[in-house]
Amino acid sequence: MATPEERSRAARIAANVQWATTANRAERTEAARRRSPVSLDYWIDRIRAEGIVREQDVVKAATNAHKAYMAQMSLKAAKARSRRAAEKKPSRKAA
Repeated sequence: MATPEERSRAARIAANVQWATTANRAERTEAARRRSPVSLDYWIDRIRAEGIVREQDVVKAATNAHKAYMAQMSLKAAKARSRRAAEKKPSRKAA
């Protein structure tokens, strides 16, 4: 039985072989990009699936959902940066 390190090494080799033989990288990753919350297409599909918004308003609603998601991610990132900065600061002790 292979160790975790051996399995990881084999997986890295296989991934590199696959990418080395991929003619069109953008085409290969297109499906994943469409399913990503960063994509407007993701939000259009999600809004349509909910069935709440009229079809003529789907793109507007999806754009708003996308903006809200990106704003949430921005807020989370800012909080994480602030937390990491606070952890790096040495605490001051009273003399």
